[in-house]
Amino acid sequence: MAVSAHPPRRVLLLGLLTALAVGAVLALTAARFRTRDATSEVDGGTHTVPRTEIARTISGQLTLPFRNGPDAVHCSGDLRPVRYDEVRCTAHFPIGPDRHLSVRVTGVRHNLVTYRRHALPR
Repeated sequence: MAVSAHPPRRVLLLGLLTALAVGAVLALTAARFRTRDATSEVDGGTHTVPRTEIARTISGQLTLPFRNGPDAVHCSGDLRPVRYDEVRCTAHFPIGPDRHLSVRVTGVRHNLVTYRRHALPR
């Protein structure tokens, strides 16, 4: 029985496709973790960005494409629409340690507040 030269090509192609797929997943994951800026509308009654809105946004940012995000995010207060205003938040994950974050206002335009999260040391 003759051995065909095609199986090694097929294996090479399969390996290449697998490497590309893994690379794409890693790129998406890195982009998701790098996204730290968010913009929210100021609440008309309190004239702040409510802590619940900040927590929802951070929870969404910390959720990976193929893994659940934190069980809960708790923030110490609301964000005032003042540049450099800051609140502390804690993300509670089902597995692993909690993540402590600082959320700081980076810009204000009309009734929109842009803020960025920063990881705090453990």
